[in-house]
Amino acid sequence: MRFTLLSTLLLAPSLVLSQGAKAPQGVFEYVIQSSPATFEAATASIAAAATRSGWRIVANVASGAPKQCGYRSRVFVLVDSAHARNVMQANRATGPFAITDRVNLFEDERGLHVAIVNPRSINRTVLMDDAKFEAMTAAHVQALRTMIATAVPGTPSAQQFGEMRDQGFISRTMGVMAGGKFSDKLGDDAVVPGGEWKAVAAKVQQGLAAPGPRWGMHMAYAYELSEFQTMVFGTTGTPMDVTSFDIVKSGGDATRSRYKCAGLDHAAAYPLEIVVVQEGSVVRVRQVDAMYRMKMYFEDAGKLAFMKNMTMPGSIHDELKTQILAGLGASK
Repeated sequence: MRFTLLSTLLLAPSLVLSQGAKAPQGVFEYVIQSSPATFEAATASIAAAATRSGWRIVANVASGAPKQCGYRSRVFVLVDSAHARNVMQANRATGPFAITDRVNLFEDERGLHVAIVNPRSINRTVLMDDAKFEAMTAAHVQALRTMIATAVPGTPSAQQFGEMRDQGFISRTMGVMAGGKFSDKLGDDAVVPGGEWKAVAAKVQQGLAAPGPRWGMHMAYAYELSEFQTMVFGTTGTPMDVTSFDIVKSGGDATRSRYKCAGLDHAAAYPLEIVVVQEGSVVRVRQVDAMYRMKMYFEDAGKLAFMKNMTMPGSIHDELKTQILAGLGASK
């Protein structure tokens, strides 16, 4: 059993290296399926294993769930400081949006599972498809999977899900919506001339603290990258997350179509990121275009779902921008 487990853990990263930069990658990836552990025991075990293995737990967030659901999800946001430094050195402008690992412990009709946001997919988009970072990313995924597998018993799995992509570049939906290079999708919500990044970050943190009125957006974590004069905030909220799960439903996995709340498998799409960064004498507060980020994590919802809900991302962005500007003492 132990040999099978380790073989499964090592298989997915090594396949990526052998197949090259264009190997299809899902946005999410199972590590363990149908665990016999209780939700509470698995929560404690993941936290202990992450700390023991050198990850810093920056957030441990209970996701919202549809009222009819009866199942739970908990997202661990982890940072491996060495990996975060590597990502920042790879691309200082876009890297802050890929420094964390998000681990989703969730329940459904088949039991308890652990899945991760797949760094091989996300890094390819955020670092803009630069193949020279494939080996770095694959080694990191292997370490993350091994850590989780030592913590939670169950059936080992390397099954990927969510949108499957063979490159980092994301094309436009119907030729017009939310596509392009990640670097072109960064937008400044505030620019503070003559500012100092830590002082600006402290004000932004105050603005993000209280839940927003419509989507409940509020700060889940703050992670400082002092070497790069950067602060990364994670923010999430309910009903924002529940609405997202209802929209994506079973996504690209037809086997989940009859589940009460199939979209909980996408819970690690959140928290989303707000970045404060010093650039010369200017401090910028920025986030990724909201529709583009939704597409990164929820494209498997389908074109029709995106068209029906196309005002939602902008509304979330507006709530966050209002919070940011309130913290800075400015108005929208």
